[in-house]
Amino acid sequence: MERVKWELQSLSDALLKTIREHGIKAVSIEQYKTVLKKIVCFANEHGFNSYYPKLKDDFDAFIDSNVEKKIVCFEYARFQHRVIRMLASLAETGETDFSATQRNHRMYKVSPNSQAVIDKALDYHMLEGESRTEMSTVMRHFFNYAEEKTHSANVTVTDDLLMSFFTEELPNTNSGSMGRSLRAIKYLSVYLKSKGNTDLRFDFTQLNARNSHVRVIPPYSQGDINNAVEGIDTSTPEGLRNYAIMLLAFDTGLRSVDIRKLCLGDINWKKGLVLIRQSKTDEPLTLPLSGKVMNAIADYILKARPECTYDEVFLTVKGPVKPLDKRHYAFTTISDRYFIEASVEKIPGRGFHSLRRSFATELSEAGVPLETISQLLGHRSINEDKPYLSYNREQVAFCAIGFDEIPLTTGIYSGGDQNEIK
Repeated sequence: MERVKWELQSLSDALLKTIREHGIKAVSIEQYKTVLKKIVCFANEHGFNSYYPKLKDDFDAFIDSNVEKKIVCFEYARFQHRVIRMLASLAETGETDFSATQRNHRMYKVSPNSQAVIDKALDYHMLEGESRTEMSTVMRHFFNYAEEKTHSANVTVTDDLLMSFFTEELPNTNSGSMGRSLRAIKYLSVYLKSKGNTDLRFDFTQLNARNSHVRVIPPYSQGDINNAVEGIDTSTPEGLRNYAIMLLAFDTGLRSVDIRKLCLGDINWKKGLVLIRQSKTDEPLTLPLSGKVMNAIADYILKARPECTYDEVFLTVKGPVKPLDKRHYAFTTISDRYFIEASVEKIPGRGFHSLRRSFATELSEAGVPLETISQLLGHRSINEDKPYLSYNREQVAFCAIGFDEIPLTTGIYSGGDQNEIK
């Protein structure tokens, strides 16, 4: 069969289509888009606009070079290797290879003795597929480090060697995947102990990676938002659109990506509901709409939205008419404009997404249960709500009860003579 000559951008689009059909989540598809764009640029820089047989080898070498220079971590490099493999399989065979294949041991080369231990440890824990690949990578990283440190191809694993791997090696080479690294070392230590290794006395299964820092997203106050929204000129099509977007964001807590993708059919006007499938989680979400927000959206649709075949609610106001893409219509730029006009201070980290936290904060201060707030935000876990909830002083103060109902006969709070305290 004669090979199809693929133009690279068309090939990239075709791969994204198969990825969507395969059921990969929208948030992951964005990562695939980023890598595919990088591949297309890489080929163009080397004088190719169409797919060529050596593209995979060339890009693989480019990725490995970046890892060696510590420009990218190994885990992200592994994902890039996966994308170029999928792209090459589609170009060469007409089918996308979704299998979780393990790349050759080009990175973290180890001796046959060490590799045998790794294979046995992976078999002991019955690891397969992506989990086996990830754990194998970390274990090879450890043995590669250990062989160089001990100048031996027959490594005796000790507590000190494992700890120095965590404290000396990982922070400089792979700090972004500390949790994954710790999990692999747990697997390895458990296996080695089961085989009688007496040099391992420390229980690594009790170690846990430190929780990542929770980024605080500064909210706007209700007054800030009211002042900004009231200053929008709704006599213009752009003003009507932006007024509806700002109200919708604060009233529902929807992410900007979901507001961009909101379609006319997603709004139930009779019941006052918006029904979407979240782009980040691919989970369905149903939220109530206030009369004020529904009126704002209706005014925009009836008075300012251009007539077209697009299903998306919010469109450009100038030709050519199209949905609002993130690159040219950043919602933070839009919100900043109105907050600045309302003399609201611009501080680092505060942008359009802060309206989502403002939504959660208002609910919290109104006494809405955390579980309900989490559901309205479309989160899978309450832990995801931490960046969105403000410190509620009144609720904390309520928990600080006085001593009025507690009889104290001794101690500094009893009111007696301090000299009597034993």
